[in-house]
Amino acid sequence: MTWQDDVIQKVNLDGSFVYIVNDPDGLLFEPKISSALQTKNAILFNDEDPLALRLAYEAWRKLASKNSFVIRLDQEGELFIPYDIQAESKQIDFHLSEFFQDIDLSALRLLPASLFQSVMDAMKLFTPGKLSQQSSLDFLLRHIYRIAPETIQTNTDLVRLLIRKHYVGIEMPTQIEDRLIHLLSLTPKFKCWDFNALVPNRSTFFDFLQQQWEMYLQSESLNTIANTAWPIEQLIVPFADSDIRVFIDNLFAEGIIKPVKTDGLPSGHWAWFGITKEPEITERERITLLLKKAKDCFEQCELESINPEFWFEQSHSLGIMNALFYENKKQPPVAALAEEIKKLNTTADLLFQEWLRLNFIKLQTIPTVRYPAMLHKVPDWLSRRVDSGKKICLLVLDGMGTRQWPLLRNHLQMCANISLEEHACFAWVPTITSISRQTLFSGKKPFAFADSLLTTSKEEQLWLDYWQGKDLAKREIKYAKKIESLSSDAWQDLITPPSVKVAGLVINFIDEQMHGIKNGMSALNMVVDGWLTDWHFKEKIADLLDKGFEVIITSDHGSQEATGIGYINEGVKADTRGERVRIYHDPALRDSTAQACHGSVIAWPGPELGLPKATYPLLANANSAFKSKGDVIVGHGGISLHEVVVPFVIVNRKQ
Repeated sequence: MTWQDDVIQKVNLDGSFVYIVNDPDGLLFEPKISSALQTKNAILFNDEDPLALRLAYEAWRKLASKNSFVIRLDQEGELFIPYDIQAESKQIDFHLSEFFQDIDLSALRLLPASLFQSVMDAMKLFTPGKLSQQSSLDFLLRHIYRIAPETIQTNTDLVRLLIRKHYVGIEMPTQIEDRLIHLLSLTPKFKCWDFNALVPNRSTFFDFLQQQWEMYLQSESLNTIANTAWPIEQLIVPFADSDIRVFIDNLFAEGIIKPVKTDGLPSGHWAWFGITKEPEITERERITLLLKKAKDCFEQCELESINPEFWFEQSHSLGIMNALFYENKKQPPVAALAEEIKKLNTTADLLFQEWLRLNFIKLQTIPTVRYPAMLHKVPDWLSRRVDSGKKICLLVLDGMGTRQWPLLRNHLQMCANISLEEHACFAWVPTITSISRQTLFSGKKPFAFADSLLTTSKEEQLWLDYWQGKDLAKREIKYAKKIESLSSDAWQDLITPPSVKVAGLVINFIDEQMHGIKNGMSALNMVVDGWLTDWHFKEKIADLLDKGFEVIITSDHGSQEATGIGYINEGVKADTRGERVRIYHDPALRDSTAQACHGSVIAWPGPELGLPKATYPLLANANSAFKSKGDVIVGHGGISLHEVVVPFVIVNRKQ
């Protein structure tokens, strides 16, 4: 019997029972325990809102099936639980200390619950004995994050580690990161490396790598070392080392490092792909490399081993590849890749759909370690930044997916003093504005705003309610939508008031253009790219930064190019312009319609997955749409990869 079995046996999931679980360590989020709850169709309530608790509890009572209702508390007393619910419930305590005696619990609690089993396995395998807090941090660094600082003795070791961390994506709690910085700083030969800047900050590291690339090319062509502000000595990243070279082409393909001009590089030199050429050649090379990388990835991946971070990485990489393809598809060599790219996108979408149907309920409860995994988690994440003294602007571009983000990134990268920290987030399903954007501005799941589910008219009030609940005054909170329509003076009036601590701003342009576009995603991207210039997007971001804001750029949903399979007349059209979802009040009618569509639709669970009662979506499958047969549209509402996974980008001034 495993330790997870001991936890699960504390609750009886084979019946209609109510449990109040004091779970300060998040054990209910551990994968095996979470799967046990899901298998038994138990409802896990994990919210601080007593109204949401009442709504969820009453919905559970009306369910025909007999399953358990589990109320999770981070700490006792944080949630008001009405007397009638308390009287029916049984209280249980879950604590890590029952199962982990030898590791410091303050260190262990830094980790997400998904890593607890890995810690248990490592403790059994290496039997380190009783560990202090510092020794526990070292143990986690070595055995969970696979970083042994004492083995990092050369520049190659160091650069390989930093590329792994910032490109492959090793997200670790700040306390463990601080310990890594301290241990690396103990090595005398690394005295000229600024670890406090390079280890935590992805943008700073890749700026450094860009400068080092220029130095490397000069050293190869002219045998001289360029002056740079970074190293005190002649500190050159060993790009030619095979352990480093394996990453470099991908960094260029994704636009993380830019090609540079150089003269005198020997013919046939391995670094030719990193020098400036004709733009058409460079972009074609990038598309080809990204296509190969993605194909190799999807040929090897298995559904059981996929985690949310995998989809964040793939949506980012495929978004860049698709954006480059749309921009360059008039080139015959690029046009020849069209079918291959379409097939790859379909493969990714079908795998993602299957994965999301299995994992969407788990996504809703992933605790935020460094960055939020779902849009309804964003306000709490922003709140912590406001509490730390930051002034925040949440900039929501309605309908922007990872296929449009590269256009925005290109514009922002023209500004030499702007740093971008790129992440991603899962939108809500159905991926329509009224549902997903309200979760983003309210910090709540959709069942908590059932009365405004299909409208955004209460969005501003939800935003105000959230922040006033965090003790901000109304004058410290700003909300505005359709800001792209503001005059220059109105824009300055909007962002200038010094009393504002948090602003939620919405740009509607992309979504509005999407629904009227005639020539697919490539036409949408062309329109968006022109608008970014005309609206002076990068200057607007600079304005916000100049006013002291940290800018968080994200979206409520992305989009999908889809082909019509015919109209469906039943059901309420969820969005007057959405073409990939219909919502039914009667599950039997929804299911009978799905059956008649012969596999071209998905009957998405409604109340079971966080939607209000009597809300049963029917989603168009993969790249299909509820339009006349053969019509090509760009829409949203479904669960394709680029509809659900949206960019989440932190923008600051470079230090």
